[in-house]
Amino acid sequence: MSLVQDPGRVSDLAAAMAAGKLSSVALVERCLARIREVDAQVQAWIHVLEKDALEAAHGLDRERAAGKVRGPLHGIPVAIKDIIDVKGLPTRANSASRAEIAPAIADATLVAHLRAAGAVILGKVHTTEYAYFESVPPTRNPHDLTRTPGGSSGGSAAAVASGTVPLAIGTQTAGSVNRPAAYCGIGAFKPSTLSVSGAGILPLAPTFDTPGAFGYMPQDAVALAAAFAPDHLGLYALPSTATMRVVVLQDPMLSERTKTTTATAISALAARCSKAGIAVGVRASPVSLADVVATHRLILLAELGRAHAKVPRDKVAPRLAADMDNGLAMPEADYIAALMRLKDLRRAFWAGFAADEAILMPAAPDVAPHDGTTGDPSYVIPTTALGGPVVSLNAGFCAENKMPVGALLFARPGADAALASFTLGRLSLIAPEG
Repeated sequence: MSLVQDPGRVSDLAAAMAAGKLSSVALVERCLARIREVDAQVQAWIHVLEKDALEAAHGLDRERAAGKVRGPLHGIPVAIKDIIDVKGLPTRANSASRAEIAPAIADATLVAHLRAAGAVILGKVHTTEYAYFESVPPTRNPHDLTRTPGGSSGGSAAAVASGTVPLAIGTQTAGSVNRPAAYCGIGAFKPSTLSVSGAGILPLAPTFDTPGAFGYMPQDAVALAAAFAPDHLGLYALPSTATMRVVVLQDPMLSERTKTTTATAISALAARCSKAGIAVGVRASPVSLADVVATHRLILLAELGRAHAKVPRDKVAPRLAADMDNGLAMPEADYIAALMRLKDLRRAFWAGFAADEAILMPAAPDVAPHDGTTGDPSYVIPTTALGGPVVSLNAGFCAENKMPVGALLFARPGADAALASFTLGRLSLIAPEG
C-alpha cells in the first residue's frame, strides 16, 4: 500500500458535487477512512473531528440541495495546524508549556473565513513546538517514513500528501509552509507576508508570521488561499490568464550549497517552462541572500523573545528556551537596526525585478533529510523576508532516492493575484518529471 495518495483537485471535487456525483458527507467519510488506513504510520493528525465534520458536511449538502453554494470550497475538508485556534479544541503547539490549556472559545479569523466559504474543518495536525525548530513532532514523510516532512507545518503537508485531506492550513515565519510542501512533493501558496489576519494564531515573530495553504497541486493551494485571504489580495474569482516571465535566481548561497540533483531538477523545470511558451531568463540576486537570512534571524529572535517573555523556560525545549532568552535580551537598538536593514534589502532586491516577473529557485539544497531534523529552511527564508507571495511546486524526483525535489516561485509584495492567476493558468501546464 502506498502512503502517498492524491486526494483530488478542488476543481474536480467541486464539479463532482455540482453534478450530484459526490456529496460532502461521502468526501469526509473517504478522508476519515484514509486516516484510519495510513495515519498510524504517517502520524500527521492530532485531533480528528469526526462527528463535527460529518454534521457540518450534512448541513452543507442540505444547503447545496436547496440551491445555496458558498463557493469552490463548499463541502471540502481542510486540516488546521495546531498553532491556530479551532473552537472547542486546545491549541497546544506541541509544547508541554501549553499541555493544560483550555479549548479555544472561538475560531481564528482565517478558520471563520473558511467555514463561511463552506469548508469542513476536519481537525488539527502536528507542528513543531511553537512552530520553531525544536521538539520535532512524530509526523513522517509519506514518501519515506525515515525522512522528515519538514517543519513547522509538517503535519499539514504530510496530511495532504498521504491523501487524508485535500487541503490544509499552515503558517510561515521562516520556511514553514513552502519547505514542507517541497519535501512532501505537493503544492503550497503563501500570501504576501502579513497580508492575512493573524488573530487566533499563536505568534512566533509577528513581522513575518503569515498563514499559508497546502494542496496536492499548487492550483489547489491557491483555491484554499482564496477562501481565507482578504479582498485586497484580489484572490477571489481569479482569472487564469496572467502572463509572467520566469527568472531563475543566481546567488552564491545557492551555487555553493545546492546539490547537483536539485540543481538539475530546477534547470529541467525552467526548460519545461520555456517549452510551454513562458519567457525564462537568468539573473543574479541584487542583494546577498545570506545577508537577508542573517537579518531575518535577528528580527525573529527579538520578536520570539518579546512575544513569549512569560513562557516558563523549563517547559519548552532547551534551544527554544535559550533563543527566547537571547531574543528578549537583544537591545532595542539592534532590533530596530535589523528592521531598517530589512527595509533596505527589500527595496534593493525588488528594484532589480519588474512587476510581471516571477523568480524561480530551489526550495531547499536537497531532498527531505532523515530523522532528527526538519530540514534546512535557509532557501525559503529570503522569500519570506522579502515579503511577496510564494508558490511551492514539485520540480521532479531525485533519481537516486525517488524523493521529490521542490521549487519556489515568488513575486514582489502585493503580486498575489498575478502569481495565483499564473499558477492557475500557464503554470498548471508544467508537469513534474520522474
